[in-house]
Amino acid sequence: MIHNSLDPKMKYSTAWTGFLTQGLCWAWIVVPYDPSSPLERIVRDIQQAIKVKLYYPALLVALTIPDICMGLTLNKSDFVKKNHYIEFINRYTTEQSLGLDGTSCYQLRGGLVHRADLRGHAYFDNTHVIFTVPESRGHIHALTLVVEDKRAAMFDLELFCQAMIGAARKWYEDHKNDPMVVENLKNLIRWCPEGLPPFVGGLPVVASGA
Repeated sequence: MIHNSLDPKMKYSTAWTGFLTQGLCWAWIVVPYDPSSPLERIVRDIQQAIKVKLYYPALLVALTIPDICMGLTLNKSDFVKKNHYIEFINRYTTEQSLGLDGTSCYQLRGGLVHRADLRGHAYFDNTHVIFTVPESRGHIHALTLVVEDKRAAMFDLELFCQAMIGAARKWYEDHKNDPMVVENLKNLIRWCPEGLPPFVGGLPVVASGA
């Protein structure tokens, strides 16, 4: 049995692409972006991880995009909190594109980041979470399946990550001139092909620090 409104915090629809042609389609939302943005380094890592089938790292980084963006607006001594995360999701994504609202996404993140268990948050009301992937030959996104006493929240990994990437790009356009963001972006994790002087020179590293 398929339900489409089981949880007041999560609203579901179905989206297919690829092999379905009976009038159903999914349109990618193109968000204009600045390719020179330091956030694009993180975006490229998500995209590359999907390309080489490293789906766990792709989801892990995608789910922390709200933490990264909201953290860039804060002093180092301040912490990103639940309300920051939810605010980001609700402002820069939609339930249709991402597949869930800010509160539910925060719970999804908590389960994966802290337990490597997508349904592991105490208040996430599903027994299973399933992501379709490129090998699935179709996109099933923002759907709940109920079988007896089991509930599976279903998302498409590419659509989910694309929604998070679009959110990051929209957020950057809104905040790229914020002095705190400009300063904090200098310390964003990055690939340094020639090292990081004065500590390391002549060999590639991944590093943070201006």
